[in-house]
Amino acid sequence: MNIISEKKLENSIIELEIEIPIEKVELEYKAVFNKLQKNAKIDGFRQGKAPIQLIETKYKDYAGDEVAENLAKSTFYDAVIKQDLHPIIEPKIEFTSISREEPFKYKATFEVMPTIEIGQYTGIESEEKVCTATDDDVYSEIETIKEKFADIKKIENPESTVENGHLARFKLKRIDDVSEADAENVQFKDYSIIVGKSIDEFTLDKHILGMKSGEEKTISIKYPETYYMKELAGQEITYLVRITEIDEVILPPLDDEFAIKADYESVEDMKTKVRDYLEKFLKDRISSEVRNDLINKIIEKTKFDIPESMILSEMYSIFQKIQQRIGYNTDSIEQFAALMGIDPAEYRMKLREDAVKSVKNTLVLSEIAKKEELKVEEEKYREIVNSISAQSGKTLKEIEDTIEKNQSRPSIENDLLLGYAMDLVYNKANIKKLPPVSFEEFVKNKMS
Repeated sequence: MNIISEKKLENSIIELEIEIPIEKVELEYKAVFNKLQKNAKIDGFRQGKAPIQLIETKYKDYAGDEVAENLAKSTFYDAVIKQDLHPIIEPKIEFTSISREEPFKYKATFEVMPTIEIGQYTGIESEEKVCTATDDDVYSEIETIKEKFADIKKIENPESTVENGHLARFKLKRIDDVSEADAENVQFKDYSIIVGKSIDEFTLDKHILGMKSGEEKTISIKYPETYYMKELAGQEITYLVRITEIDEVILPPLDDEFAIKADYESVEDMKTKVRDYLEKFLKDRISSEVRNDLINKIIEKTKFDIPESMILSEMYSIFQKIQQRIGYNTDSIEQFAALMGIDPAEYRMKLREDAVKSVKNTLVLSEIAKKEELKVEEEKYREIVNSISAQSGKTLKEIEDTIEKNQSRPSIENDLLLGYAMDLVYNKANIKKLPPVSFEEFVKNKMS
């Protein structure tokens, strides 16, 4: 075997041109013809007894394709080992012709793991929000819990109007983007809100105060440029709203009986655990925002050469997770998009964007782990296994047996390494603390 050339193409694609000597070509032809002779059924001869010369004449073209395939299979991996290459998919084999009279030449095109030129990953500048959960935030969250256990009583008096604290049920449709004649054909959608909870100027609450059941009203809302629904951000939208029912919301008293009903031990236990939940939410969200900013800044300064197969594989993985999360299982992205009322082309593009970002994140963190020679401690690995056991309700041995059966330990250790790399980037970054904000302001900014 002789490697004539090695070319590196775009997207981590390698092209090898390989030549097989004529002696080996002849040996493979003989092997293929001998196999054909044993199974050939030719008039005038018993199975397997036809002369080899007749077999060679009759099956010459068929044998050539099989010889070429066999030679490529038997020499390709020797070639990549010789060149110290590491294919991640099966090669595409191409050849012009094959003959017993000359060496066999073929080209093998395949993808390899990408190499990246990583940018600076220490001393990256970022900003970190500061927010602390107050007693008022805790009580506000408890009020939300109380609403789940509230008694809802329909207000029968036709003269009653919507007030703060009521549960208003209404129909709503947008009418500013259609003609007056077409507005009649726009379908209403059903909504319900507890009035007065939001302090924002661009919510419906203030516009429906004082309305009676059955009353209709045209309202206009000017959404801020930073509104989290991008299709409405910065626009003034006109709606037609119709109140269909006004309900009184009777909240349970904040006592131990209610706390127990809500799966807490007591009111004090509820307050403590709600505060812990809010503080963890803040810590995780703030950390996530900073880490995302840091990794994005590293990616901006990094050169990538990503094979298409990695992107497609990640797209499929993301797509499968989305289906599992919402409980839909479809045969294709197009079918899923149709069920969800999404444009298939736009959805596929969004999946691809998410996949590229995910692959880049992984490649960058893997490269950092490699450069910093990070290692997984056995103690940390055991902590993960113990955590999986506790969360799944299965014994430690059951989890270990499953990991061994699925050969998933390398995957678990790789996830740990990526986490170590991200911690290193965060710990070595120059992070500026921003002025403190309220919990409500923090959540609002996150949505926008």
